[in-house]
Amino acid sequence: MAANVPDPSRILSIQSHVVSGYVGNRSATFPLQLLGWDVDVTNTVQFSNHTGYGRWGGLRFDAEHLQTIFDGLESNGLLRYSRMLTGYMPSAAVVQTVLQLVKKLRSRQGGQEGGLIYLLDPVMGDMGRGMYVAPEVLPIYREMLQYSTIITPNQFEAQALTGVDIVDLASLKQVILTLHKKHKVPHVIITSIELPDADLAAIGAHRNLSDGRQAMLQVGSSCEITVDAGGERQEPSVSVEDLEIWSIQFPEVQGYFSGVGDMFAALTLGRFHPESPTSSTTAGQGDGMANKPLTPIAKASELAIASLQGILANTCSVIDQLEKELAPAADGKVDEAQERVDRMRRRELRVVQSKREIESPTIVYRARWISS
Repeated sequence: MAANVPDPSRILSIQSHVVSGYVGNRSATFPLQLLGWDVDVTNTVQFSNHTGYGRWGGLRFDAEHLQTIFDGLESNGLLRYSRMLTGYMPSAAVVQTVLQLVKKLRSRQGGQEGGLIYLLDPVMGDMGRGMYVAPEVLPIYREMLQYSTIITPNQFEAQALTGVDIVDLASLKQVILTLHKKHKVPHVIITSIELPDADLAAIGAHRNLSDGRQAMLQVGSSCEITVDAGGERQEPSVSVEDLEIWSIQFPEVQGYFSGVGDMFAALTLGRFHPESPTSSTTAGQGDGMANKPLTPIAKASELAIASLQGILANTCSVIDQLEKELAPAADGKVDEAQERVDRMRRRELRVVQSKREIESPTIVYRARWISS
């Protein structure tokens, strides 16, 4: 293959790395490889383990470090990516450097929507925790939106990107509209969302699943974005009434598991095939939409959630056994720091052991259309 010519099977993944455990690139690489992708990784940090342990070693890399890597790839004709995935980036300078790379790769492929497929996971914060990166990254992430194909923010990040708080179904639709119309994002997935009971009922969702387990709610939407002769995206003529939003409810697994969001983003990108809607699968709910086929991004999300549910089930199945193996302290005293480390170690995702669930997941939780 010619130098720097896109390889349809190659993904560049830029995010964090840990030596032990599964977050960031460690969480993304193996699943993507199982799905048939060649994955090249660039680490934005290299830590011994994820920070949930409370103690770790390693370094955050600066923008100069990443730029030397990108320059080396280019000089050897290796900037040949048809797809790109970004996750945690530790500084505004790093985000800016990655943005310049996205622009370069996109321009080389003519700026067309069939060119570089870029999934942006704007890792910035979470509900209840707030922003855990420097606030200076926010305006750069907003600029990156117009170059992305898919974004996977959580509720906090979607609110930060748009400046709109999600308090009900109407404000949720406004956030999605802003991402499509103002920021020109073709495919939006808000990975977790909280809505009032009345709005949940209106879209056929519930606080709990039929078996009593607490439910999580994910929503997504797609919008056709055109480009001009220079490859610049044009603002779509779309209104709230035009939005076609789907949702998926699935069980919330109790406890703290790191790397789940990173793996969801990777699996979604790996499963996304934009050629055509899934004609054999339809989603209920919505006026006149009962027989409308799922969009490619909704189908990718279904498969990603199915794999994650299997991975989490495998992980939970060994936690009890691991807890039994931990001998209590002889004097009965509890070292809280060590207890936290032990808990995090037990809860590392069983990724390799879930090969079957990654390759051939069983879809239990289906996407449904939300009526406008």
